[in-house]
Amino acid sequence: MNVLVLNSGSGSHKCSLFCMGDVLPAKPLEPTWKAVIMATAPGNTAQELSLTIECQGRKTERKTLPSNLSSTKRVEYLLKRLEEDKSSILKDSPQIDAIGHRVVHGGTDFDKAVVVDAHVESVIQRLAVFAPLHNPVNLEGIQVAQEIFGFKIPQIAVFDTSFHRTLSGAASTYPGPYEWLGKGIRRYGFHGTSFRWASGQAARLLKRENDPDLRLIICHLGGGCSLDATVGGKSLDTTMGFTPMDGIAMCTRSGALDPGILLFLMRENPDVDKLEETLERGSGLQGLSGLPGDTRILVPDASKGNKRAKLAMDVFIHRLQAGIGQMTASLNGRPDAIVFTDAIGEDEPAVRMRACEPFKFIGVEVDPEKNAASPLDSDISLPRAPVRVLIVKSREDWQIALECHALCV
Repeated sequence: MNVLVLNSGSGSHKCSLFCMGDVLPAKPLEPTWKAVIMATAPGNTAQELSLTIECQGRKTERKTLPSNLSSTKRVEYLLKRLEEDKSSILKDSPQIDAIGHRVVHGGTDFDKAVVVDAHVESVIQRLAVFAPLHNPVNLEGIQVAQEIFGFKIPQIAVFDTSFHRTLSGAASTYPGPYEWLGKGIRRYGFHGTSFRWASGQAARLLKRENDPDLRLIICHLGGGCSLDATVGGKSLDTTMGFTPMDGIAMCTRSGALDPGILLFLMRENPDVDKLEETLERGSGLQGLSGLPGDTRILVPDASKGNKRAKLAMDVFIHRLQAGIGQMTASLNGRPDAIVFTDAIGEDEPAVRMRACEPFKFIGVEVDPEKNAASPLDSDISLPRAPVRVLIVKSREDWQIALECHALCV
C-alpha cells in the first residue's frame, strides 16, 4: 500500500510517500520519496523558498524557488514532481492508494481521521476563520491533489484538533459568557498529530506501552509551539486554545496576551487585518528580536551579547517554563517524563536545559553531555532522576500515514 502524505503548514510544505505493507512494521518507516519546500530567511528578513528532494533516504536535489510562489503553486510543484518521479521509485506497484492530509482545525466535528467528501471540505472551509494560516492551505492541498491524481484515490483528513477531544469541560471552556460556547468559542488545542505520535513513542521508550497511568508533558517546539499534558496517551490539558495563536511564545506568533492590549491597540487603529498580521507574523521571537524568528540565529546571537536576541530568548524560555508548570498542575502531580519534539525541541540543547532548570524540585535532572548531543528518540536524564526527559523525533507524516492505513486496509 502506497500512502502519500501532504503536510502543508504556515511556513513549509512537505510531501512524503510511504510504501507500506498490509502488516505494519514495528518501527516507523522512512519515506521512499520526500520533498520539502521551506520558507527561510538566512541572516536577514527577506524570505526565500528552498526545495529539498530525497529519494530512498538520499538527497537528490536542492535548489531555491521563486519567493513569490503561492501556496497553491507550491503544492502543485511538489505533486507534479512526484508524478514525474513515480515510475522510477514505484517500479512494482506504481499506483498511489491513499493521500493523507494534515488539517489543523476540525473543531468539534471530528474526533478521528475521515475520508474527505464535500461535507468534510465544507467544514474545513467553515473553520478557516479559526485557523486562517492553516486551514485554507490544507484545503488547497486536498483540492490540488484531486486535480492531479483524480477523485478515485481516497483523500483522508487527519485533524490536529481531534487528539484534544478528550479535554474536560473545565479545560476546554473559557471563562466568558456562557453564550460563547454556542458560537464555538472554546479551547480546541492543536499539534494533535505530533502529540499522538510523541506520546506513543515516549511510552515505547519508557517501556510503558498501553499504561493507562503514564503521565507525560509533551513540548512541541517548532515554528508553532504548544505543550500538552497526557495521561495514558489521552490529552488532559494543552496550551493552545481557540486558535493556534494562544499559549506560549512562538517564532512569529505572540502566544497568550492580556486581552486589554488588543482593546488598546484597536482603539488606536481599528484595523483587524493589520493586528492579525502583527500577532501571527510579526510577534514572538521575530517581533522581539528584529531578526528572523529562528533559534539557530537567535541562540548564538544572544550568547554574543545581542540584547534584543537575548530578550526574545528569555521571554520564550520564561513562557515555556510557565507552560510546563501549568501542565504539571493539570496532571495533579509529578509527570513521569517531559518530552521535547519538533525542530527546536530536537535541536536546541540550551532551550531544553533552561526549560527544565526550575523543575529540579520535582525530580527533573538533565544529563549535560547527553543533552548536548541531542540524540533522537532517547532519554537524556541523569540515571537518578525520577522524572525522565526524552527527545522524540517528530514524525507527523508517519502518524498520518498510520491513520490512513487504518482506514484503508
